[in-house]
Amino acid sequence: MALDINWSQRAGNGALPRGPEDFAYVYNFKSLLGGEEPITTRLLFECAGMMDEAYQFKGSRDYVKVMDPSLRKMWGINWSGPYGEPHRVASRMAGRQLSHSEVLTLIDFALNPPLPGLQKGVTSVDWREIYPPYRFIFAASIMGDKGNYSHEESVSTRPDAATVKSFFDAVTEATSIRMGVIDSKLSSDSTIRDTALAPKHFSERIPGMTLLFSERLQEERTQDIRSISHFGSLWINVEGIRLLRHTDSDFPWWFFPPLQVADHGEFKWTSDRLDIDEATDLCIGSAISSAYDDIVHRVGPLTCNHLPASIFDDTAELNALNYVLKNSTRMSITWPS
Repeated sequence: MALDINWSQRAGNGALPRGPEDFAYVYNFKSLLGGEEPITTRLLFECAGMMDEAYQFKGSRDYVKVMDPSLRKMWGINWSGPYGEPHRVASRMAGRQLSHSEVLTLIDFALNPPLPGLQKGVTSVDWREIYPPYRFIFAASIMGDKGNYSHEESVSTRPDAATVKSFFDAVTEATSIRMGVIDSKLSSDSTIRDTALAPKHFSERIPGMTLLFSERLQEERTQDIRSISHFGSLWINVEGIRLLRHTDSDFPWWFFPPLQVADHGEFKWTSDRLDIDEATDLCIGSAISSAYDDIVHRVGPLTCNHLPASIFDDTAELNALNYVLKNSTRMSITWPS
């Protein structure tokens, strides 16, 4: 079903034409919901993002005063549409109106399946454990018993870490669907500079940086299981403010991207973490990595919206980038000027 959703894009705009015989009915939600599948993995992400924004509305009166009214109106429209559907489905499954925190906990459970090779003791998984909407639905059904997990938001209170873990254990006990954790070391790099080393192929640098940042996020998660799943409530607590203070000695540099596009299409970087050569190598690595994705996954011109516009305004820079691209891919393809 997950492959079918990706193939058909939920609107019939699939990669290639396909017949009805290509669809494998692995499972459906009719027995649980009385209808077809109401949510997708993307909607889980979108719903979580909207609930994070909602914390800002509730957690700071000053924030509400300065926010543009049209933005608040757009939030309400999106929440009443598909983006709020996971919240409504979960509440129906639980038989009560769930709080944002409770649904964020369900989404966190849904997006973290056990994976062989990353989690100790996991050698095989059932299909239900891999597909996030399955995990979400089964976990939501356990919410019906308030004794399993219950939390109401407030400005100064976040869910207790032990309670969150206890709920994950309760879902596993009731459904045999396990909460995934990462026991493996994702990266041996310790700094951004390590990912920009000259011996590495350009196409390896951005994936390497992604694993480095993931390793740091995982360390944060290990210390506090709520850190990643409850960003919204995190921002209105002292525990979360530390993630935003650039001047603090323990500021988590990995919490923000090392390269950013500034005004006039120029790119900038954190000078205390990268010098100009290292930043340039990472920028080229981003271009080459995305070009590989374009070649494998799509047909048409190479994408360039994620790259600094200044590169495409300078013929010499663009020619140099295309030269690296041809040497990397061994294919006669270029970015257009």
